[in-house]
Amino acid sequence: MHTDRQLILRWAEQGHIQPENLDAALLHCQAYPSQPQWLLFIKRLLLWLGVVSIAAGVIFFFAFNWQAINTFTKFATLQSFLAVVALYSTRLAALSRLSTAITFLMALLTGALLALSGQIYQTGADPWQLFAIWAILITPWALTSRSSTLWLLWMGLINTALLLYSQTFRGLFGFLYRDEELVALFLLINTACLIGFEWAYHHKNNLLENRVAAQTTLLVAGFLATWLAIWSVFDYSDAAWGGFSYVVWMGAVFAFYRYRHLDLLALSGCATSIVVVFSCVMIRTIGDAFGGTAMLFVSLCIIGLSTTAGIWLKKLSQMNTTAHHENHSLTDTQEDD
Repeated sequence: MHTDRQLILRWAEQGHIQPENLDAALLHCQAYPSQPQWLLFIKRLLLWLGVVSIAAGVIFFFAFNWQAINTFTKFATLQSFLAVVALYSTRLAALSRLSTAITFLMALLTGALLALSGQIYQTGADPWQLFAIWAILITPWALTSRSSTLWLLWMGLINTALLLYSQTFRGLFGFLYRDEELVALFLLINTACLIGFEWAYHHKNNLLENRVAAQTTLLVAGFLATWLAIWSVFDYSDAAWGGFSYVVWMGAVFAFYRYRHLDLLALSGCATSIVVVFSCVMIRTIGDAFGGTAMLFVSLCIIGLSTTAGIWLKKLSQMNTTAHHENHSLTDTQEDD
């Protein structure tokens, strides 16, 4: 949300701006999205929808005409289309939004080509290999594009490949890990990727253009950590280490995003996770000792914790908005001097 908008709404709550003057204040500070901003948003939305639609159209074209097209034509058509797209990408400005979208299209077509090869030559006995090879092939594009979109695709492929691998070889290597240990492995991998994304974004050379990939990976890792904590609560004898891992992970995430790089989305996820885990601890502890009264007590605790977290996050947001506005005003004063 725009910081000026937050500040004006805060002043309105404090009574410094009358309700009938609120819209005028927002318009005066340009807190509402302008027409050029809406047009830019629609343009970008249509660009990405078009890229995904083209890739889906290519895939459905071969699926619908599978029996009518011979093997040579299938490979020649898809490879020719991929070559044309790659040639077109060389004529675009490096690191532009259109160039990133075209690179994403090539990444999707690479997966379609691998799927086509696996379907024709029946090399898909181990489907995890397709996703692993796909992730390896698009890694150079993800490294050079500085795009969170490509990194999110890469992350999805890595997680899918690992999941399919664990399902394929569970019978052979199942003794090496149990289900809770597999969740911990996913948590470790996603946390490592989160650290890499944050380092790339805060690097002096701006190796990543935004924090979308980091924030999305954080949500995935937070879900896994919460799952592991809930597992340890209800199955303490086999997964007691899950609770300790959750405390360490949550403490590190909270310290980083509260005191190092303030991120309200990350802190909101932490608060939600803590409420969920604490509720599970209460349910496990109280159980059916007090019948329906216990559930009522747990419900009231959830409401109280959620309200407290909301108030705390709102105060942090107001503090951040005020600090940002003061820094902006100080910068403008220094420039005037």
